[in-house]
Amino acid sequence: MIGLLIALFSAVVYTIGLTVEQRALHGSESISINRPLHLARVLLGNPRWVLGCVFAALGSVGLIVSLGLAPVSVAQPAFAAGVATMLLVITLVRGERITRGEYLALGLMPVALGLLGLSTVDGGETGTTADTPLLVMVSVGTVLGCVAVMSVVGGRGKYVSAAAMGAAAGLAQGSAGLQGKGLGGLLADHGLWAAIGPALLSPYPYLYALGWAVGIVLFQTSLQRSRASITAPVANVVGNVFTVVAGTLLFGESLPEDPFTLALRVGGFALTLVVVVLVRGNVAQAEADTSRLRGEPTRGERAAGG
Repeated sequence: MIGLLIALFSAVVYTIGLTVEQRALHGSESISINRPLHLARVLLGNPRWVLGCVFAALGSVGLIVSLGLAPVSVAQPAFAAGVATMLLVITLVRGERITRGEYLALGLMPVALGLLGLSTVDGGETGTTADTPLLVMVSVGTVLGCVAVMSVVGGRGKYVSAAAMGAAAGLAQGSAGLQGKGLGGLLADHGLWAAIGPALLSPYPYLYALGWAVGIVLFQTSLQRSRASITAPVANVVGNVFTVVAGTLLFGESLPEDPFTLALRVGGFALTLVVVVLVRGNVAQAEADTSRLRGEPTRGERAAGG
């Protein structure tokens, strides 16, 4: 229960940071993953964005702690569901336009992730150690794959939608989530101070930094092109599914044996896919709205202009 509460509180802190980042990005120069130095200058030179990044980082640290106290299939979904709920509340308070599809997607997402949490085996042990070589291979391969696909597609002049970029960011952040699970396990096994040495000697902090850096670049670019209510659910769902599936396997956390409990987990994953489809259907309008807000040509206007 403590791990679950920490995950939910961390989601609140993370979402506050996400909202601050979005407001900073919508008022800044356009950024692109194909211009990394310019991207870094724009982001790091914006004090409001840096402040939001600090809050988001604190939320991520809280998630790491929760992953050491609860199974990945509980902590990770609780965090993602908390982010989705907070985004909906913030969006409504700010008076932004929300489509029916977005309402349905944001409404289904907490249900989907809640089903994943309920599917946890009662009394099941929380995995704290993983097959390190396999974890390194999966993590590095995932991050490099995301970078390669986005770079190749963007480098050919093709427009990469905010949803596609958000999905790639989710995979990179999911890779970082696996390292968070490893670091959380060390904290649970050794305690805070005693875990410092083993953590520094493990690949976890370095792979976490790699996944986090790639994920944040992709996500910030996606966030500037659309609303958080569009990009965050896509990134969270994709990252959540990846972390839960890979984390359960790599850290040896057993799947439910009870048919009903197993059905809850399968249903949860199925609903996450429905959420992605619903959000993807509204992303074009959201990008057009954001482009007009920033005084930039929309995707259709760019195509018409040649």
